[in-house]
Amino acid sequence: MARFLVFLALALVIISKKGALGAPPSCPTVTTQLAPCLSYIQGGGDPSVPCCTGINNIYELAKTKEDRVAICNCLKNAFIHAGNVNPTLVAELPKKCGISFNMPPIDKNYDCNTISMY
Repeated sequence: MARFLVFLALALVIISKKGALGAPPSCPTVTTQLAPCLSYIQGGGDPSVPCCTGINNIYELAKTKEDRVAICNCLKNAFIHAGNVNPTLVAELPKKCGISFNMPPIDKNYDCNTISMY
Protein backbone atom coordinates (compact mmCIF):
# COMPACT_ATOMS: atom_id res chain seq x y z
CA MET A 1 0.00 0.00 0.00
CA ALA A 2 2.88 2.33 0.74
CA ARG A 3 4.12 1.89 -2.84
CA PHE A 4 0.68 2.79 -4.15
CA LEU A 5 0.57 5.96 -2.04
CA VAL A 6 4.02 6.98 -3.28
CA PHE A 7 2.90 6.32 -6.85
CA LEU A 8 -0.28 8.32 -6.27
CA ALA A 9 1.67 11.23 -4.79
CA LEU A 10 4.06 11.24 -7.74
CA ALA A 11 1.17 11.00 -10.18
CA LEU A 12 -0.46 14.05 -8.60
CA VAL A 13 2.75 16.05 -9.01
CA ILE A 14 3.06 15.26 -12.73
CA ILE A 15 1.34 17.77 -14.94
CA SER A 16 -0.35 16.23 -17.92
CA LYS A 17 0.99 17.50 -21.27
CA LYS A 18 -2.37 16.77 -22.92
CA GLY A 19 -4.38 19.70 -21.68
CA ALA A 20 -6.29 20.21 -24.91
CA LEU A 21 -10.04 19.79 -25.03
CA GLY A 22 -10.94 16.26 -26.01
CA ALA A 23 -7.76 14.72 -24.60
CA PRO A 24 -8.14 11.44 -22.71
CA PRO A 25 -8.27 11.66 -18.91
CA SER A 26 -4.88 12.01 -17.23
CA CYS A 27 -3.51 9.27 -15.00
CA PRO A 28 -3.32 11.56 -11.96
CA THR A 29 -7.04 12.26 -12.33
CA VAL A 30 -7.91 8.57 -12.71
CA THR A 31 -5.73 7.37 -9.82
CA THR A 32 -7.03 10.09 -7.52
CA GLN A 33 -10.60 9.00 -8.21
CA LEU A 34 -9.73 5.34 -7.63
CA ALA A 35 -7.65 5.80 -4.46
CA PRO A 36 -10.63 5.37 -2.07
CA CYS A 37 -11.29 1.95 -3.68
CA LEU A 38 -7.92 0.42 -2.85
CA SER A 39 -9.07 -1.43 0.27
CA TYR A 40 -12.07 -2.86 -1.59
CA ILE A 41 -10.13 -4.11 -4.62
CA GLN A 42 -7.51 -5.66 -2.39
CA GLY A 43 -9.85 -7.34 0.07
CA GLY A 44 -13.50 -7.14 -0.89
CA GLY A 45 -16.39 -6.21 1.37
CA ASP A 46 -18.44 -3.23 0.33
CA PRO A 47 -16.98 -0.23 -1.48
CA SER A 48 -17.12 3.07 0.41
CA VAL A 49 -19.19 6.06 -0.68
CA PRO A 50 -16.03 7.97 -1.74
CA CYS A 51 -14.98 4.92 -3.76
CA CYS A 52 -18.32 4.81 -5.58
CA THR A 53 -18.17 8.56 -6.18
CA GLY A 54 -14.74 8.08 -7.74
CA ILE A 55 -15.95 5.21 -9.93
CA ASN A 56 -18.86 7.38 -11.09
CA ASN A 57 -16.41 10.19 -11.89
CA ILE A 58 -14.26 7.76 -13.90
CA TYR A 59 -17.40 6.61 -15.73
CA GLU A 60 -18.16 10.26 -16.61
CA LEU A 61 -14.65 10.60 -18.08
CA ALA A 62 -15.04 7.54 -20.34
CA LYS A 63 -16.75 9.21 -23.27
CA THR A 64 -14.84 7.56 -26.14
CA LYS A 65 -12.93 4.35 -26.74
CA GLU A 66 -9.69 6.36 -26.53
CA ASP A 67 -10.80 7.60 -23.08
CA ARG A 68 -11.57 4.05 -21.91
CA VAL A 69 -8.23 2.71 -23.17
CA ALA A 70 -6.38 5.58 -21.43
CA ILE A 71 -8.31 4.98 -18.18
CA CYS A 72 -7.62 1.25 -18.39
CA ASN A 73 -3.89 1.82 -18.90
CA CYS A 74 -3.78 4.23 -15.95
CA LEU A 75 -5.58 1.71 -13.74
CA LYS A 76 -3.35 -1.11 -14.95
CA ASN A 77 -0.21 0.85 -14.00
CA ALA A 78 -1.66 1.87 -10.64
CA PHE A 79 -2.64 -1.73 -9.86
CA ILE A 80 0.85 -2.98 -10.70
CA HIS A 81 2.27 -0.59 -8.08
CA ALA A 82 -0.45 -1.29 -5.53
CA GLY A 83 0.01 -5.07 -5.52
CA ASN A 84 -2.52 -7.66 -4.28
CA VAL A 85 -5.32 -6.32 -6.49
CA ASN A 86 -8.12 -8.77 -7.23
CA PRO A 87 -9.12 -8.36 -10.93
CA THR A 88 -12.55 -9.88 -10.23
CA LEU A 89 -13.27 -7.21 -7.63
CA VAL A 90 -12.11 -4.53 -10.08
CA ALA A 91 -14.65 -5.78 -12.64
CA GLU A 92 -17.46 -5.93 -10.03
CA LEU A 93 -16.83 -2.46 -8.64
CA PRO A 94 -19.19 -0.44 -10.88
CA LYS A 95 -22.03 -2.92 -10.31
CA LYS A 96 -21.44 -2.83 -6.53
CA CYS A 97 -21.70 0.97 -6.73
CA GLY A 98 -24.90 0.86 -8.81
CA ILE A 99 -23.23 2.25 -11.93
CA SER A 100 -24.00 0.88 -15.39
CA PHE A 101 -20.40 0.68 -16.55
CA ASN A 102 -18.57 -2.46 -17.64
CA MET A 103 -15.08 -2.47 -16.19
CA PRO A 104 -12.91 -5.36 -17.31
CA PRO A 105 -10.95 -7.50 -14.83
CA ILE A 106 -7.82 -5.36 -15.20
CA ASP A 107 -4.53 -6.84 -14.04
CA LYS A 108 -0.90 -6.53 -15.20
CA ASN A 109 -1.57 -8.81 -18.19
CA TYR A 110 -4.79 -7.19 -19.42
CA ASP A 111 -4.64 -5.71 -22.94
CA CYS A 112 -6.42 -2.39 -22.61
CA ASN A 113 -6.67 -2.02 -26.40
CA THR A 114 -9.36 -4.75 -26.38
CA ILE A 115 -11.81 -2.58 -24.45
CA SER A 116 -15.10 -1.95 -26.19
CA MET A 117 -17.41 1.00 -25.74
CA TYR A 118 -20.12 -1.11 -24.12
